[in-house]
Order: sequence, then C-alpha cells, then structure tokens
Amino acid sequence: MKYRRFSPHFVIKDGIHGLGVFTTADIKKGKVLFKLKGTILDHPTRTSVQVGKYQHIEDIIGAHVNHCCQPNTKVYKRSHVFKSSRNIKKGEELTFDYSKNEASLAAPFRCECCGKKVTGQKK
Repeated sequence: MKYRRFSPHFVIKDGIHGLGVFTTADIKKGKVLFKLKGTILDHPTRTSVQVGKYQHIEDIIGAHVNHCCQPNTKVYKRSHVFKSSRNIKKGEELTFDYSKNEASLAAPFRCECCGKKVTGQKK
C-alpha cells in the first residue's frame, strides 16, 4: 500500500473509502493535530474544510480527513486547527463530522455509518 507521510504523526494512504489520514502514533484527547493551511475560498469544494461563514480552506491534509458520525477529531474554526476529540490509537483513521462543521457540501453523499444523506448543517 502506498502512502505519503506528512508529519511524524500522520500518513495519507488508501483506506476503506479511498484516501484517508491515519495516525502513526497514539494520540491523547485534546491534542492539536494540525493547522489548516492553504487557499481560502468563499465557497465549499469537495475537499475544502469550512472555517468561517464564507471561508473554506483547501488544505492537503484536511482534504483527506473523511466523515464519520462518531468522529475522533473536531475542527476549531477560529484557530483553523484539528484537535483530537478522544484518545486515538496508532493506525486509526482521523475523521470529523461533516454535518456539524460544514454549512453545505459541494458534493452531498450517503453516510456509510448511518445511511443518511450528508448535506451539511441542519438549518
């Protein structure tokens, strides 16, 4: 399996649902995992992460953090960081809940956790 290392703690590699970000070490709850860096857009794309009302960042690592209804990370919009929301074991895929972070999605999809359509935050 091919992968690309982005820090001592993360690799992007093939997962069950395509590319994902996986840990290479155990991570404690509350740890800052990485800061989103990249182009800020005024609209969502398939790979952007929302950090403000009309602010979506295209970040190489953030683009590969997949959705989960029971995520192990959370996006802190004001500081543009991902933090662990629970202890994460080595080899585990990083995930966040798109429906709690994104106002709307450029490409809504059916969630593989619960079967519901994920379109963004409920109004």
